[in-house]
Amino acid sequence: MADGSIPNGPTYFACRWEHESPDDPVVLYEEIGADRMEIRKVHEYQDGRLVRSDRVSDSKDGLSWAPVPPLDEIDADPAFSVTSLTSAEFDAVWTRAVDAE
Repeated sequence: MADGSIPNGPTYFACRWEHESPDDPVVLYEEIGADRMEIRKVHEYQDGRLVRSDRVSDSKDGLSWAPVPPLDEIDADPAFSVTSLTSAEFDAVWTRAVDAE
């Protein structure tokens, strides 16, 4: 994984999350800005559901109020595995997802 630095434009990545909870996503697809804030994200659940959001919210599928940690820091946690995406790869997932409630 790269050092987690962000160029001037958005950065796209997928983060696989290894856990046992059926209520939490297993893959998080993220578009983040140069300020490390989420712009858009999609949560993929164990049952294959894809839920997207482009709004800050306190719901688990909404955008976070806090900046995303550096990607290399996330990737260093054994529960997570980060993969870089292109904007086209992210958009392909985004268009298949349904809006968060």
